Amino acid sequence: MSKVNNLRDWLDFLYSTGRLVCLQEGIALEYDVLRYIEQFEGRQACFFPRPGGHDVPIVGGLLGQRQWVAELLELSVDEILPAFQKALKTPLDWNVIGQDSAAVHEVTHEKNIDIKKILPIITCHERDGGPYITSGLVHGLNLETGKQNLSINRLQIQGPDKLSILMLPRDLFSYYQAAEKLDKGLPVTITIGHDPVVELASQAIAPRDLCELTIAGALKQRCIDVVKSYTNDVFIPADAEIAIEGFIIPHKRVLEGPFGEFPKYYTGQDLLPYISITCITHRRRPIYRVNNPSGVENVVIGGIPRESSILERMQLNFPNVLAVRLTTGGLGRYHLVIKMIKKQYGEAKNVIACAFGCHYDLKLVTVVDEDIDINDAEQIEWAIATRFQASRDLVVIQHGLGSKLDPSGDKRGLNDKMGLDATKYLGDGERFYVSRIPSRLGLEYNRLEKDSRAFIDYLKT
Repeated sequence: MSKVNNLRDWLDFLYSTGRLVCLQEGIALEYDVLRYIEQFEGRQACFFPRPGGHDVPIVGGLLGQRQWVAELLELSVDEILPAFQKALKTPLDWNVIGQDSAAVHEVTHEKNIDIKKILPIITCHERDGGPYITSGLVHGLNLETGKQNLSINRLQIQGPDKLSILMLPRDLFSYYQAAEKLDKGLPVTITIGHDPVVELASQAIAPRDLCELTIAGALKQRCIDVVKSYTNDVFIPADAEIAIEGFIIPHKRVLEGPFGEFPKYYTGQDLLPYISITCITHRRRPIYRVNNPSGVENVVIGGIPRESSILERMQLNFPNVLAVRLTTGGLGRYHLVIKMIKKQYGEAKNVIACAFGCHYDLKLVTVVDEDIDINDAEQIEWAIATRFQASRDLVVIQHGLGSKLDPSGDKRGLNDKMGLDATKYLGDGERFYVSRIPSRLGLEYNRLEKDSRAFIDYLKT
């Protein structure tokens, strides 16, 4: 059971283990904050006091490695995906507390809202259309069922009390479509600054109307405390740093973009829905959380929960699938490696097809044998180099539904997909017997020191 209860607990832990660097005051909100986060990511998180002269500090780079996630959950690295799989199967309902007891409601802004005066919102990239909220968790309410969904969406500042929102064709977008048919605004509350477990859970591929807060509760093995928003019926984590309440307005659009997205390319401008802000609440001394949209942390946060969901679905059909990994080079979205014990001819191709059905973002799936370490890119490449033949082991799917943020796809989000069966041929064990140096008992490494002295002595004679 994780001892981390909120963002501040995690920052204390990072600081105590030498993984939090405090920058000087006054670093510019435009570009410079993100430049420092990128410089330190994967090694240290960053704390920015008075960024751009703003009273609210900024933090970023909080989950820079898979190992950090293991420490957050108090597990080994190999135990992370099984823990997520268990959480998906056994979600834990939340616990509602009173509004007066919630840290996120200590300060309230309901009149004359100017979000840039309240929060230190950064501009990320040189061609971005303006400042963006990059770490906002959007809690959306299904007006038909009363259930909630949780997702991370990019949010551009469009005015003092207006945010445009990009919704991919997933749960939140379907909620909005249903609300539009009823000619109603969709209630949402955006929270910023959480227990990192909540951020991770938000990226799980969960069934419709299974709120990811219940997955976070299962991961933590205790209920998440939630509180009802002031101006809508959305429940949010009570210990979040900041909450932005509002409604996604039906039938109206605003020009959004460009923005440097996670593939490290810009998306163009488009007409997107927008949120009308009705209230902003926060702790008395809040901390504003920033996520590098095209950085390593984004791969960690997005990759691990997706891996667990994909693995869960694949093992229903193929129990001999042992592990999966969304690669860093594939941005934690597009490239998947699968480790399996192949038992039948052609089975790896079926596994490839199943993987593409599990998550439409995937465009490259590589299947390897159980002797390959899927955390080692060199071993994966070695398997492709020595166990793959394109005429026999290549799977190509043309014009499948893919990520709309992939610049190589077409405007409809259609992408070609490729699978590589890099497994050994069945029944030909001798051909694929790996050369090894046999271990010998009694081999002692202190012989190295003796031998090095002998070499020096030899040169002197």
